[in-house]
Amino acid sequence: MNHTHHFHDYQRNPLDIQQLAEFDEAISRYSQSEQRRRRLIYLRDAAQQLKTGQSLLKGFGWIMIPLAIIPIFWPFFIFIWFIRKKTGSMTNAQLYNALEYWGVHDVEIDAYVSGTDSVD
Repeated sequence: MNHTHHFHDYQRNPLDIQQLAEFDEAISRYSQSEQRRRRLIYLRDAAQQLKTGQSLLKGFGWIMIPLAIIPIFWPFFIFIWFIRKKTGSMTNAQLYNALEYWGVHDVEIDAYVSGTDSVD
């Protein structure tokens, strides 16, 4: 009986280069403009998903504020602050790398989201 469970398969990062390559493979049958449109949607949704995770971590930090009066929890708060800061910078770097990988500019995503997409 061969059981292979991979935790990382369950919690996949949508902005990982391997994920982007798999997405490219999945949309390869579409026209160039349709591929571009799907990439913009993918990037927007992936960014929203990661920002939701950051918001949850930030919310957890706010919940812990009443415990700040107890000094024994201070190292834990420093750890949470460090994790929040590191997660934010990592997410921004991953988004930038994904944009570079697909040759997409921030302006294109903003234009697509606002409905004024005129770049083809």
